[in-house]
Amino acid sequence: MSEVIAVSDAFRFETFVDVHSNIFNEYLSSVIAKLSKENEEYQALQDKIESLYGKYPAILGVCDSEQAAELTKEECAALIKVMELKNQLTDMELQSVYLRGCYDSVGYLKKAGIL
Repeated sequence: MSEVIAVSDAFRFETFVDVHSNIFNEYLSSVIAKLSKENEEYQALQDKIESLYGKYPAILGVCDSEQAAELTKEECAALIKVMELKNQLTDMELQSVYLRGCYDSVGYLKKAGIL
């Protein structure tokens, strides 16, 4: 039984979240901020959204307020496109955070002596 406890103790170490739980949201934000600076596809999607907001300012009001708004057929189509593009951005952000977590986990496995 003491061997089991000794092995268990050998694998105990503080994770990033344990040590930095107070700044974890900042850490995630920094991963996403890098994405918007370094990923051309992400930047292009952001530019498309901004372009649609510029062409159809009424859709920006729909997204930023809780009041009812009357939109034309073209504005409705643009709003749907903006939502699709925002979903793509969110997918890219989640993938970036996931991959960063994978990268960090390798570091923890090395620290634990498993790799």
